[in-house]
Amino acid sequence: MKIRASLFSRPRALLWLPMLLLGVIPLMGSDEYQLSVWTFILLALIVVLGLDVLLGFGGQLSLGHGVFVAIGAYSSALLTTKAGWSGWLAMPSGMAVAALLALIVGVPTLRLRGYYLAMATLGFPVVLDGVLRHASAWTGGSSGVTGVPRLTFGSFVLKDPSQLYWFIFGVVCVVFFVTEQLVRSRFGLALKAVHADEAAASARGINVAQTKVFAFMFSAVLASLSGSLYAHYVQFVAPDTFGISYSIMLIVLLVVGGVGRLWGAVLGTVAMMWLPEMLRSTSTWEPVVYGVILAIVLLFAPQGIAGLVRRRATIPMALVDRSSSADMAFALRKDVTIAGPLLALDGVSKNFGGVHAVSALSYQLAPGLVQSIIGPNGAGKSTLLALVAGTLPPSAGEIRFCGLRIDTLPAHSRARLGIGRTFQHIRLIPGLTVLENVVIGGHAAPSDSDAQTRLLASALLDRLGLAGVADAYPAEINQFQCRLTEIAAALAGRPCLLLLDEPGAGLSSVEISQLVELLRSLREGGISVVLVDHVMSLVMASAQEILVLEHGMLIAQGAPAEVVRNEHVRAAYLGRSTVPASQAEQPV
Repeated sequence: MKIRASLFSRPRALLWLPMLLLGVIPLMGSDEYQLSVWTFILLALIVVLGLDVLLGFGGQLSLGHGVFVAIGAYSSALLTTKAGWSGWLAMPSGMAVAALLALIVGVPTLRLRGYYLAMATLGFPVVLDGVLRHASAWTGGSSGVTGVPRLTFGSFVLKDPSQLYWFIFGVVCVVFFVTEQLVRSRFGLALKAVHADEAAASARGINVAQTKVFAFMFSAVLASLSGSLYAHYVQFVAPDTFGISYSIMLIVLLVVGGVGRLWGAVLGTVAMMWLPEMLRSTSTWEPVVYGVILAIVLLFAPQGIAGLVRRRATIPMALVDRSSSADMAFALRKDVTIAGPLLALDGVSKNFGGVHAVSALSYQLAPGLVQSIIGPNGAGKSTLLALVAGTLPPSAGEIRFCGLRIDTLPAHSRARLGIGRTFQHIRLIPGLTVLENVVIGGHAAPSDSDAQTRLLASALLDRLGLAGVADAYPAEINQFQCRLTEIAAALAGRPCLLLLDEPGAGLSSVEISQLVELLRSLREGGISVVLVDHVMSLVMASAQEILVLEHGMLIAQGAPAEVVRNEHVRAAYLGRSTVPASQAEQPV
């Protein structure tokens, strides 16, 4: 199987087109003022690209991002003018300080969901402004720092406007390339997954908090780099430059261009920062025009300029050599030594206030089995799967997997140990293609390289009959294909244990038969399955063992034929005690 990925493929060349157009600006004229405007646009673009990683891809809003620009600017200004450092040493120092501040702020706030980061960063500009003005002995107070030296290469000083533009343009190209590689990597897909659905991302082995913190630190480092370049270009920094209005402007540039689309960040930055030059003769109307443009974008193009164009797949489906992928699709299970039960629960309970969803449940799962859990609605079946997968913490009891106690581990750690899962309501990432959704599951197998993960994902799609829709988005395929995609994503993590929560819901009899064959193939490949479902034809044809829950308690356990004859089970689950066993195999 081959996966074609060329740096100079046509889609990626089009992605670079806005950047290449910026490269010809100095060739269009020698007006130093206009060249300085374009230089400021490049400096802002560095910040906006980092902010796009944080907000556009990671979904985390920073309302005080200008502070990190100020850190870079003041670090370069103070270390070069007060301490006599070289600008090339001062620049990484500022970036390190910005990364450290992002880490300190991000660790406590990004562990939580919602807009805690936005609230935490909202006060940044006010705090920084106060510090800079009161520490006037070092910072120059309101007057700022003057006389910042130009950057030099040996005896060569970067002072010509054209030279400075070309240098900063080169830095922007490097930043754009690094950012593009980042968002196209497994990490970039993880960011999109975290943005869309943190619970699903965790189930695929993604450390949600760590991913968000890294994105925050990356964006802070780029902002600091921009600030350092600004200080050496203007040779002056002052507190007023990086206030709250500057931070809000950065967000506006990104929103207008299109969040989550790097070329949109370029277009938005160029369009909105060049607009004041177009309105110089009517400067009093500038705020009105800005407001009208922003309102139009939000009303008619909420995804920004770039959102008007359909997103191309980050990982297009490879041309699959089926002769090499056929034997690979179910060479999945992690190599683990299993002595005793694969899964063991001892007195596990889960309470939601006064509701006992699971009550003192104890049972074991032997390796190599398909075990089904059935019961009436509200019996605690999905809650039990969530407890095993780590989506919910138990109120009491112990859970062991391969002999290791896991009830205190987060969901992503359990996924990496070999527990894959699907959800009762299909949870795919809507902004990723079918293939990309499956690749996301590879985070649960961190020892696999990106190439191995993509190879396995392609093989899984081929085996499950999804190769033809690999480049489609979840909204463009049917329910059964969505369900198979979710299962494939769980299998991409090479699990020993697969938890399936009502995979048969809403499927036709033909699709149920295909699902039965899939479960049989998984069991033959050494993957154990815990199946929760109400479709008894699926349960009876797949399971070697059935557990029955009622009000969170285990009321029966045994072989399928034995369980369906149990009067207590039939009374609790089917609602009557005279149902023939043959009818118990029908959907309920």
